[in-house]
Amino acid sequence: MQIEFHDVTRRFDNGLEALKDVTAEFAEGSMTFLTGHSGAGKSTFLKLLLCLDRVTRGQILINGINITQIKPKRLAYYRQNLGAVFQDHHLLGHRNVFENVALPLRVSGMRDKDVGRRVRAALSRVGLLPKERLYPQYLSTGEQQRVGIARAVVTRPKILLADEPTGNLDPELSRDIMELFRQFNEVGTTVIVASHDRG
Repeated sequence: MQIEFHDVTRRFDNGLEALKDVTAEFAEGSMTFLTGHSGAGKSTFLKLLLCLDRVTRGQILINGINITQIKPKRLAYYRQNLGAVFQDHHLLGHRNVFENVALPLRVSGMRDKDVGRRVRAALSRVGLLPKERLYPQYLSTGEQQRVGIARAVVTRPKILLADEPTGNLDPELSRDIMELFRQFNEVGTTVIVASHDRG
């Protein structure tokens, strides 16, 4: 999916401008890295794409549709095309790995038979199929991050957004995570990764 920012500004109530007059275009199937110091507006950029925050001024177009005007009741439908990976994995501690990854599929109403197939394929892709019955607290930080990635891609999103996805990981695991993103990009997923780590 093609993404366009047209003169996007996000100003907070305290007057701070996280983004000012940003114009950018991301081609369908592209892989892009947003870099900059902490507080540069990278997370705000991704939150605007997820409609977790709203622009103060400007337009964001996804395949020509202005998402800044999406009605709240249409947000769930819009987000079906998005996958998001956060530095804080937001895993549910009372659900095992399988159920954490299955959550977006269950919310969308997918049949149990199809849920099982899709979840196991996603877990296999991130190397965690043998740990599907474990709870998050029994996983390493890197494994928890990979569960977050599996949950983000289990819906086969057209756009994958990652906010500091390797912030808590060692260099070798960081490379593995970035390789996963590259693989998703190779099958046509538009990937945007925000990181202060230019390396």
